Amino acid sequence: MYTYTIDDLIEVKNRSHDEGQKLRLRAIINIRKGKKIQQVAEDLLVSRRSLATWQQRLHKKGTDGLLSNKGGRPEGNPKWSANIWEALGKEIKTTGGYWSIPKMQDWILNIYQEKIPEQTVWYHLDKLGFSYKSARPHPYKGDKERQESFKKGVLKKSWI
Repeated sequence: MYTYTIDDLIEVKNRSHDEGQKLRLRAIINIRKGKKIQQVAEDLLVSRRSLATWQQRLHKKGTDGLLSNKGGRPEGNPKWSANIWEALGKEIKTTGGYWSIPKMQDWILNIYQEKIPEQTVWYHLDKLGFSYKSARPHPYKGDKERQESFKKGVLKKSWI
C-alpha cells in the first residue's frame, strides 16, 4: 500500500519520460487537489473507470504501476543453447533417414526437455547447412503410367 503527497506525485511526474505515466499522474494530482472526477475525465478525454483504475494501481503498486505497458513478450526472445543444435545436427548425420520438424522437436524435448517452436528449429537447421526437402508433388488426376514413363525418359508418341 503506497501513499504519496501531491508534491511527491508532481516530482515523479516532472522526472518521468513516459507520457502515459505523466497523463495518469496529472489526472490523480487534479483529483487530489479537489477537482471533480467527471471534470478531470472530460478535461483529459478519459473515462471515469480509467481514473478509478489508475488510482487503484497507484495505491497498490505505487508510481511504477502507472507506467505504460509497451507490450510484447516480457521474457524477450529466448536464446537456445548452441549445444542443442550441434547435437541435433550430429544425430541427423549419424542416423540418416528423413527427419521431419515434429520428429526433431520430439528429439529435442526427450533429450533436452525443451519445447522449441517449429520456426526456431527451421532457422537453426538452416544455419547448420541443412535444407528442407519436400516430396515431389503428384497431381491427383495424373496418369500414373505416363508419370512413370516420364521419370524413365520414355514418352509414347500418342502422349506428345
